[in-house]
Amino acid sequence: MNETEEKVSSDDVKTVEKTYSEEQFKGLLCDKQAEVKKRQTIETELAELKAKQTQDPPSGKNEGSIDGEDAPMTVGQFKSMLAEQKETDANAVFAALEAETSAIAKQKMTAETHGEGLDFDSVIAAGGGNLSEGDKLAIRQSKDPASEKYRRCIFNTPELSEKSEAVRTSKLLENIKLNGRVPGTGGVATTANADSVSEMSEEELDKLAASLD
Repeated sequence: MNETEEKVSSDDVKTVEKTYSEEQFKGLLCDKQAEVKKRQTIETELAELKAKQTQDPPSGKNEGSIDGEDAPMTVGQFKSMLAEQKETDANAVFAALEAETSAIAKQKMTAETHGEGLDFDSVIAAGGGNLSEGDKLAIRQSKDPASEKYRRCIFNTPELSEKSEAVRTSKLLENIKLNGRVPGTGGVATTANADSVSEMSEEELDKLAASLD
C-alpha cells in the first residue's frame, strides 16, 4: 500500500468514527442520561443507608430473634398475647359499666335519701380501702358494680355500718309514728313500736327497710 492509499484509508476511518446519524446520536445521549441517572440513584440510596446506620446503630440480638431477624411466634407467646388482649378488653368493659352505674348511684344515693355521710361518694371514700380481694372480685362480677361496692363499703366499715343502721332504724320509727304499723316479715301488716323494731333481726330489718323504699 502506497502513501496515498494509506492516507485515504486513515481519513475514511476517522470520518466513520466521527459521523453519527441523528437517530444514533439521540440513542447514545439517552443511554448516557439513563446511566447517569442510575448512578445517581444508587449513590443516593447508599447515602441514605449510611445515614440510617449512623442514626440507628444495630444493637445486640433482640429477645426472641435469630441472627437479628424476628423469630416466628411460638404457641405460648400467641396464647399469652391473646390472654393479655382478653384482659384488656374485660377491663374496658368493666370500666364502662362501673362508670355508668356510678353515675346512677350518685343520683340515687345522696345525703338526703340515705343520710348525712352516706351519700355514694362519701361511702366509697371512707370504705373503699377496707375492701378485700374477694369483695373486689364480687364487685367486678356484679351487674351493678357501683351499688355492690357501696353496700360492701358500708358492711366492711364499722363507722358506716353504725351510721347506716341508725338511719334505717330512724326511718322505721318515723313510719311507725306516722302510721302506727309496719309491714310484717311475712307480708302481713302488724302493729309495732320502737321496742319491737330494736328487737328485730338484721334480716327482718332489711325486709322492713326495703318495704319503705
